[in-house]
Amino acid sequence: MKTVRKVLAFMLAAGLMVSAMSVFASGSYHYTTAPTGMGVLNDGVNYDKGGLFKPYIDPGNDGSHGRYAGNYAPTDAKDGDEWYDTTNGTSVGTWYWFDDGKWWTEKLDENGNYMYDENGNILYDEYTGRFASQASFGSSDSKSDDGPRPLSDQDIAAINQRAEAEAVQRAANDEGFADLGDMYQAAEKNLSAGEFYNNAVTSTPGIENAVTVGQGGNLIVDGQVTNMSATISKVTNRAYVDSVRIEQEGRVLNVVDVSYPAVNATINFYMPGITGAENIVALQYSAGTWVNVEVVEVRADHVTLNMKGNGVVAFIAK
Repeated sequence: MKTVRKVLAFMLAAGLMVSAMSVFASGSYHYTTAPTGMGVLNDGVNYDKGGLFKPYIDPGNDGSHGRYAGNYAPTDAKDGDEWYDTTNGTSVGTWYWFDDGKWWTEKLDENGNYMYDENGNILYDEYTGRFASQASFGSSDSKSDDGPRPLSDQDIAAINQRAEAEAVQRAANDEGFADLGDMYQAAEKNLSAGEFYNNAVTSTPGIENAVTVGQGGNLIVDGQVTNMSATISKVTNRAYVDSVRIEQEGRVLNVVDVSYPAVNATINFYMPGITGAENIVALQYSAGTWVNVEVVEVRADHVTLNMKGNGVVAFIAK
């Protein structure tokens, strides 16, 4: 799959990334004080080389504190300092504040709302991203002249791990997957994101312009509508397609593997593009031969079968 190729390509490049990051972190990263009248978030600033630092007076502590914006966690920070992480851009960053040697932010749910404990207190997340173990490299101009210290093996491993995770997650998102677990499960079954999430098969090796076959539940067992669903899996062995063409004349619409938690069941298959006027037959591969499956109904976008067990099923328009 394209996703797998993307991931492999990234893994091959990871070693080059580490060496490049080691050079980068060894002398060119620092925060600079924002010019008078300028804030720390400015579209014209290249935060890849560091970021901007803006001193301010915190009324609560009556002391001078700093506000930072950049792609790397600031060092030499004091309790009460704030940092805007611009790793994902200045418009979608996260604000952190420094306390007890660590950077913290409010914990949010998937809808962006604050999360609370059982006592009604806001929950917080600790920053564990790149260079978190060092907390930062040079918080201001006075520190940037010295340059950051070299990366440790632990830092390099952390960089690699995060970069790999981010790259794989981006690849999964590009393919339409919500998370990595779904992508890996789908890859094992040779399914696309659309097929995986919709319990459908849209393409099958050996069939040109295959008709999608999906299943949305409501199996009828012993005359009763149930909450059972049939799982639709892709058939990757082209031999099934070739053999059913020999067995039955007509256009092979699709060949899929059907499994469900019963023996006899009436199953409504979603097949978009079917008009209801076609003469459709269904065959199931059983013990080395193709046997007919009773077609109960053919209507617009649907074909209903009376099935008598799990297995590979072929839909053919005569």
